[in-house]
Amino acid sequence: TGVQTCALPIFLGIANRWSLAYAIAQAFHREGARLILTYQGERLKETVEELGASLGAARVFDCDVSKDEEITKLAAAMNEEERLDIVVHSIAFASAEDLSRPFTETSRDGYLMAQNISAYSMVAVARACAPKMTNGGAMMTLTYLGASRDRKSTRLNSSHITISYAV
Repeated sequence: TGVQTCALPIFLGIANRWSLAYAIAQAFHREGARLILTYQGERLKETVEELGASLGAARVFDCDVSKDEEITKLAAAMNEEERLDIVVHSIAFASAEDLSRPFTETSRDGYLMAQNISAYSMVAVARACAPKMTNGGAMMTLTYLGASRDRKSTRLNSSHITISYAV
């Protein structure tokens, strides 16, 4: 029966066809789910809209999770949906400047921005989406860089995925 009983996931953080979130969206699409995708800013709009079209996404929204008003706007747009079943949060960000330096030289502002976008945004998105999850549901977040960064460089040693569920 696929995921038809959990028919409406929203995906935050698809950047291109190599994104982990895109692979997850493909799996949901293959199982018959109706998808909602988001993108961050004009730079990603065309790419995510094309990926959404290839997946038959029901809707595609702009949402910069570093801005509370955009999360509020996303929540308002979700009011048009009967319900929401799953949130896939696959967003990570750190400034190129901070990533190019040893970890111990990370700036306070850079660290706080990375935490706001990569971690706290999950809390803000969960708060915004939870009221539409009237049948319960799942919220998932993914990360890899912070868990596997080499202390002497910016190359990755291995991948690490963290999945958490809550509603």
